[in-house]
Amino acid sequence: MKARRLLILLLAVLLPATLSAGRKLRLRPPLQVDRDQSPIAQPRERNVSEIYAIVYNSWLRHLSPEYKLSHAADPGALNVNAWDEVPNSSWFAQRNGLRTLSFADMATGLNAEGADPKSGTWTVTKIGDEGYTPKIDVLDPEGRKYVLKFDLPAALERNSAAERICTLVMHAAGYNVPHNSIAYFRREDLKLGVDAKFTNSVGAKQPLTPTIFESLIQKLKPLADGRYRGLASLYLSGKPVGRFVYIGRRKDDPNDIIPHELRRELRGFRVIASWINHVDVGDKNALDVFIAGKDKNGYVRHYLLDFGSTMGSGDFVNGPYRVGHEYIFDGSAMGRSFFTLGAWRRPWDMQGRIQHQEVGYFQAELFDPATWKPNYPNLAFEQMDDADGYWGAKIVTAFTDDTILYLARSGEYSRPEVTQYVADVLKKRRDAIGRHWFSRVTPLEEFALSQDGANFRLSFRDLALERGYERAENRICRFWLENADGKKLTADQNAPPGQKYLELSGEVLSKIGRVKLQADRYGRLAAARLVIETNGRGSARALPVEVILGYTGNGSRLEVLGWYHAPHQ
Repeated sequence: MKARRLLILLLAVLLPATLSAGRKLRLRPPLQVDRDQSPIAQPRERNVSEIYAIVYNSWLRHLSPEYKLSHAADPGALNVNAWDEVPNSSWFAQRNGLRTLSFADMATGLNAEGADPKSGTWTVTKIGDEGYTPKIDVLDPEGRKYVLKFDLPAALERNSAAERICTLVMHAAGYNVPHNSIAYFRREDLKLGVDAKFTNSVGAKQPLTPTIFESLIQKLKPLADGRYRGLASLYLSGKPVGRFVYIGRRKDDPNDIIPHELRRELRGFRVIASWINHVDVGDKNALDVFIAGKDKNGYVRHYLLDFGSTMGSGDFVNGPYRVGHEYIFDGSAMGRSFFTLGAWRRPWDMQGRIQHQEVGYFQAELFDPATWKPNYPNLAFEQMDDADGYWGAKIVTAFTDDTILYLARSGEYSRPEVTQYVADVLKKRRDAIGRHWFSRVTPLEEFALSQDGANFRLSFRDLALERGYERAENRICRFWLENADGKKLTADQNAPPGQKYLELSGEVLSKIGRVKLQADRYGRLAAARLVIETNGRGSARALPVEVILGYTGNGSRLEVLGWYHAPHQ
């Protein structure tokens, strides 16, 4: 806590000075991989109180001067590279985003994390009484260990389909997740292990007898053909060492050097979570796993767990129509209702509908990417800025129509109209996210500078054009050039509509030399900044992308060193 307070104090003192220092150029590291897997001793397992997290994040944190100071002095995400992306690490791996994965690639990628349970006899090792349905630990014929989770009898297919679909989504988005698959079995496929255990609803443990086992199986509703359907989650390899939290660092992990609320993959996760209505985001559904090496030292890998409540499928407090629109304890909504003496009616209470029992409260008509909320406040989500939101939108909009249809089919719904409904809602919510963020932040990527006669050409990708959120004839790029000290070198210029490159004056660029420039640790000399803005909503301009031009090593050729979107001013 002392280190965190020191960091906040330094940010509060240094950040205003940085922002007012003549708009100096900044260059992030040119790293594709964050090597945060140095061998360490195994951390102790730690417990995180869910009740405390809910109370603290819903009420107490907002009263803290420390929180207000850190929020005001937020410097933006710290683990971002020169190309405004998140390097691969023990937290995240770049998958779907600037490039689009096919569904086959997504399934293959998840299968690299494990396998579906092999059919045959499954040995029951443990059962937990979860109230509505039990959780059953089994070993498949090849000795792999799974936990089986089940749908509520009144809503078969709902939770298992949601978890399978959203496991594929989250893995393709870049996160570490368990291998979750839909499994079918018959009662005779299960046999009790010799030392099988039973944990009742109050946490007491005892041997699992055939009588107890049969009573728990009676809570499950079989399909019409007599089989049972569940979600098989493969146990993670490695040693669980407790949950990670969305604030601060893990002190017994020397590799964990960036405060979690300043990690882009956790801040931008808010956009991805909003797409699939993953409101049950919190410390309880996060896990740190120690991956040991040959000498017993290893590193911590960070996982996201439990997607069975996505797509509105959970049994939520004050739900189901609150889900995604309000926190469980939402002061602003409660206050609005109180001060209007109940005259204000929540739109979702009046218009919310569950269209199919196989799907929870999951719709697109009332979805607003800007105001979506999880069950309770999450500091990383709250500190998400425009650059983080745009990063998340790149990932969401990379899921194509065909891929989304295959995702919906992976839920293995028995009725085709349910599959089509899920696909349609995912597409509409994706497009709402794309329209919002690609009009708010200039969505240009992959800049390259080349010589074009006496002048230069800066080419790029325009994701709004590529992904159908803008028409070429309406697309205007405004740009200007600044030197390393923030002085304008050119007047504002407009490129022709829909053009995917900018013409830059060779005469102006030839005056940008290496004199007085200092190389950074990577041998880069930042010489100039090209600021580009696209048209946003209405007459507004989208927040800019800044492209840094300069030199590498002893070279004399001007080149693109990196870029970043929606920079802190």
